[in-house]
Amino acid sequence: MPRTKGRSMSTGNRSRLPPPPMRLRGIVMISQELTLATTLTVAENVFLGRLPKTRLGTVDWAWLHRDAAAVLDRLGVHVPPGTLVSDLSVEMRPVVEIARALSTDAQVLILDEATSSLSGAATRRLLDLVARERDAGIAVVMITHRMPEIYAVPQVATVLRDGCHVATVPLPDTPETELVRLMVGREIGDFYGKRQLPRGEIVLEVAGLHTPDGALQAASSTVAQGEILGIAGLVGSGKAEVGLALGGAIGAGGTVRVAGRPLALGDPARSIAAGIGFVPDDRKASALLLVRSVLENFSLAWRGRFSRLGLLDTRRERQAENEAMKAYRVDTGSPLAAISTLSGGNQQKVILGRTFQRSPDVLVLSEPTRGIDVGAKSEIYRMMQSAAEKGAAVVVISSDLPELLGIADTIAVFFEGRMTAILDRAQADEETIAQIAVAGRHRPAPALSAAGCQA
Repeated sequence: MPRTKGRSMSTGNRSRLPPPPMRLRGIVMISQELTLATTLTVAENVFLGRLPKTRLGTVDWAWLHRDAAAVLDRLGVHVPPGTLVSDLSVEMRPVVEIARALSTDAQVLILDEATSSLSGAATRRLLDLVARERDAGIAVVMITHRMPEIYAVPQVATVLRDGCHVATVPLPDTPETELVRLMVGREIGDFYGKRQLPRGEIVLEVAGLHTPDGALQAASSTVAQGEILGIAGLVGSGKAEVGLALGGAIGAGGTVRVAGRPLALGDPARSIAAGIGFVPDDRKASALLLVRSVLENFSLAWRGRFSRLGLLDTRRERQAENEAMKAYRVDTGSPLAAISTLSGGNQQKVILGRTFQRSPDVLVLSEPTRGIDVGAKSEIYRMMQSAAEKGAAVVVISSDLPELLGIADTIAVFFEGRMTAILDRAQADEETIAQIAVAGRHRPAPALSAAGCQA
């Protein structure tokens, strides 16, 4: 029987196993926690469980790659279908999940924090695509904490808090301030809680920091007590490598001093001992023991405080963990539950909480509020401010430009592996940072005449 071509693509002679009930009903969900098989190719992941077969029952690889390429082209993504998912960047992996959803005849598309690991440009591309699918007749449900996304696509917003329905309001008629109030149950005055602090002694000195592969080239900077340094840049600009190098997660060269003491790079234990608290951007792969409990993950970085002569004082550990869970508002039924059962936001609170509890001299936070709700974000910003007030040097690596502008004293912008600009908070704005991140330098907009044309 000849195959039929159309939107369903390779839905012909596939596996005999029926698809999941949700897909049978035309419901597809893209979640914050990806469900990709990293040892398989992009094409295999796009049609996972629905591989096209030949009449002989073998996988039709030519058909598979052709259909996968068509879906990726629809997304405007130029990735060879035969690429292993494990070789893709953290940012590109959610795109594969999105491609999988669009390869079906979806009638309802649910996005659960689907853009949490995407850059601004990738997020805009996805939202444009979602808006087109909405206009084509697909029902879209977006679960997100990002205000720009809430106002970009949805026409109605439903607010839930503590498991209860709070309100359903029209968009864009409802002001952002009112929506935030409904979400957190109170007014949030100064969202970022930023206060100007006198800078103390230099705590972190970095000179000629670089990686062997050239992803990071000769970055140099200093951060003083009470100072928050923001780091901006596109994916692949070298900004992520700064955090990984300081945290000892990758090999790097150059000179780093913490409180005047030299740091030998390339070992997480040495970075911790030197007084650096590092929070990586990929929590599942780099910061959590997913098969262990919330308690064990919380106390992972400061368990030595409760050990004596090789014996662990579990009573003190449990007490400290319970206090930390309350302080950082980690929502879980039991501290003994596996941390994999928590939401992504609560997992992030555990990582941040155990890092702040150590009171390190230097905090290096990579995408610290990714997947965190509005109320928790404001709390985390105040934690950063509090750490700075206590004398810590804080480095925040973020793709969220409003976040950097709201909390940082100075902002370093990376382009193609190099630190190309350091801007004072007073002289920085989103347009300036974005232009430097994209082109390596700032080009002022041309003057306009009263008629709106170039002068």
